[in-house]
Amino acid sequence: MKWIVLEEDPKPDNYIAVVITETIRKMKIEAQAHSVYRDGDEALARARQLREQYGVKMIRIFNNENHSISS
Repeated sequence: MKWIVLEEDPKPDNYIAVVITETIRKMKIEAQAHSVYRDGDEALARARQLREQYGVKMIRIFNNENHSISS
């Protein structure tokens, strides 16, 4: 499983996006500034750092089917 944390300034979306995928192939979003993790705890720790850095309130986690949850 891959956890992809988008590293770009999230504004105007106002959230840090994290995408979870089981696919091995490269995804379109990986063309953007990102980090890839195999562990959810590491990915979420990075997302929390970015949330503070950019001053946004939420982290949204997306799966393959584009469903999301917020934290």
